[in-house]
Amino acid sequence: MKILYISYFYPPLGGPAVLRNLKTVRYLSEAGAQITVLTVDEIEYAYSDPDLEELCQEETLIRTPSWDPMALLRKAFGKHKAASQSVYKNSPESLKLLVRRLYPIDEKIGWLPHLLSRGRKILRDSEIDLIFVSCGPFSSAIAAYKLAQEFDKALVVDYRDYWTLLSDYDLMGNALNRHYSRSWEKRILLRANLIVSATKGIADSLAQSFDATLPERTFLLYNGHDEQDYTDLPPARPSSDFYTLSYFGNIYARRSLKYLYQAIAELDQQMLIPQNLRVQLYGNFNREVYQEIQSSPIKDKISIMPELSHQDALSKMQEADALILIINSSSPKGTLTSKVFEYLRLKRPILALVPLHGEAAALLKECGIDSICPMESVSAIKHCLSKLIEDRYQELTLPPALAKYERKQQVNDLYHRLKALPF
Repeated sequence: MKILYISYFYPPLGGPAVLRNLKTVRYLSEAGAQITVLTVDEIEYAYSDPDLEELCQEETLIRTPSWDPMALLRKAFGKHKAASQSVYKNSPESLKLLVRRLYPIDEKIGWLPHLLSRGRKILRDSEIDLIFVSCGPFSSAIAAYKLAQEFDKALVVDYRDYWTLLSDYDLMGNALNRHYSRSWEKRILLRANLIVSATKGIADSLAQSFDATLPERTFLLYNGHDEQDYTDLPPARPSSDFYTLSYFGNIYARRSLKYLYQAIAELDQQMLIPQNLRVQLYGNFNREVYQEIQSSPIKDKISIMPELSHQDALSKMQEADALILIINSSSPKGTLTSKVFEYLRLKRPILALVPLHGEAAALLKECGIDSICPMESVSAIKHCLSKLIEDRYQELTLPPALAKYERKQQVNDLYHRLKALPF
């Protein structure tokens, strides 16, 4: 089986989208697929993880230029990466959102001309059985659709997130763009031979909104955890000098830690938390996160920590007394951050600031975690955090329910589903 795999996010970039693509390509290749990855050339991006390149197992890797804002920003600064990073990080999120809304479909649509041109050349010169596109950006699905139509190839569309059904963050900005995007989404879904979904909630929403028969050609591929990542992971424990709450990743859209900060401040005033409590945030954060910290009553307890490679991040997660998850309550029910699987696999306590009736909460409950509260409820956060502190020395075991979310096994199952498609 020969696959043209289209993904904007691929190493040396880092982050959950990159990991999903890297692992999918790696384990499809190990199962027997021959994969040509078509991705973008250098762009400005919040996460970089060059170590991941050593894990790539595609047969061929092809990079193309792009005219999207992140690629143009990198080109504008040339070799001065620190300067382009500074511009990106210090630009207000409101400005970034405004720029995104200037484009039809999404701001990565400037990649389409190069993507189509190179995709056509690959399909003319190589024997390809199917086209697999990882979304977002969803504009790349338009290219995959056009290539599949033009060359009469099977089409597989991987939904890592919601597209037009994203309800809590308006990326499209106006009714005309929403209508245009929705018409493309419907066309692509009807053409796709298989829909791969990162959560059950996304799959259910697509079926309810577009086509009741979609479940028949949908495969659930959770981000999960990869056992190989933990084989040689050096063991580590929390420091006895501190009670440490740690967060890994980005904080964007309507997600916020200000309610947690307020909860900690109130517990501190009541002398109900350890005096050595600290909050460590690992990653590259936008200016709003820094402003939130500065206006916090506990800013002296909060530290921004350097961005880490994926393996180093896993190691550091073990040193936390509790790991923080954040999903705002207005998020769609199927929102599920990939960190949850790694947190669970590491058997660390989790302070889950997530909607009580969403898919993330259901997964946590399935795995025996009950420290779950809405991100916006200071009183509920205080209750959960107090319980975690009380139980800080309790040893957790690996939840049996987690086994079915292991990445390699899931991708092996996907491989057999792909093999059954009509080429």
